[in-house]
Amino acid sequence: MLPTQTISQGAIEKVKDATRKIAKAFAISGPFNVQFLVKGNDVLVIECNLRASRSFPFVSKTLGVDFIDVATKVMIGESIDEKRLPTLEQPIIPSDYVAIKAPMFSWPRLRDADPILRCEMASTGEVACFGEGIHTAFLKAMLSTGFKIPQKGILIGIQQSFRPRFLGVAEQLHNEGFKLFATEATSDWLNANNVPATPVAWPSQEGQNPSLSSIRKLIRDGSIDLVINLPNNNTKFVHDNYVIRRTAVDSGIALLTNFQVTKLFAEAVQKSRTVDSKSLFHYRQYSAGKAA
Repeated sequence: MLPTQTISQGAIEKVKDATRKIAKAFAISGPFNVQFLVKGNDVLVIECNLRASRSFPFVSKTLGVDFIDVATKVMIGESIDEKRLPTLEQPIIPSDYVAIKAPMFSWPRLRDADPILRCEMASTGEVACFGEGIHTAFLKAMLSTGFKIPQKGILIGIQQSFRPRFLGVAEQLHNEGFKLFATEATSDWLNANNVPATPVAWPSQEGQNPSLSSIRKLIRDGSIDLVINLPNNNTKFVHDNYVIRRTAVDSGIALLTNFQVTKLFAEAVQKSRTVDSKSLFHYRQYSAGKAA
């Protein structure tokens, strides 16, 4: 996401300081990629790769600077006009648009693989999208990866510790007109907090209670067209959660397994139900017109 929308200025300054030290320590004269882990104002370096990455063309397009050309000239010792380049002290920060690089996954082709994100890289591609704000850019990015905006029902599966943070998300989705489904305990909790939710049976308990519908049947007949599955491994329903995720992927419906993405999705649906088709060229023209 560029410019960043969630990282504090204090954390950004720490990132800049660490970047300077890394570049100096390794005497780097070309492109390099550093991955940081940021939580609040705490900043950790995960790894540094002395090479370009897929972020290179993304940042080049977003900022309007051909860093690939610049890096090539630096590596071969050719002179460049440094006055036109952004620095850590004087960065280029777009003010009229937000850019988002979103991952693409091939879960439907990976038979029986568990479609949940962990620390290892699982994406097989990426798309870059631009919008007037974070919510428009986010929806464009999601749609570009093949994500389908739900029209009917949403299945909510969350671990108990997520409940306090998730209540606002559930309220937003309900207020946008989506019918919510959840397993019994989560459904009881939602209803107790004035968010209507229909209880459904875990896959392993289908048929035990005739009053509870089958999750797999609801997904396959289109009554549920988005699955939000935010579990942990400290539950007796580990396999059930896997079956739910796999059923969603195999049925071609949207699946969210990350809380931050789910929260942003709920906000985006609430604030930007429609997206424009403006290109990066349009935003650049608009910015140039303002500057003139």
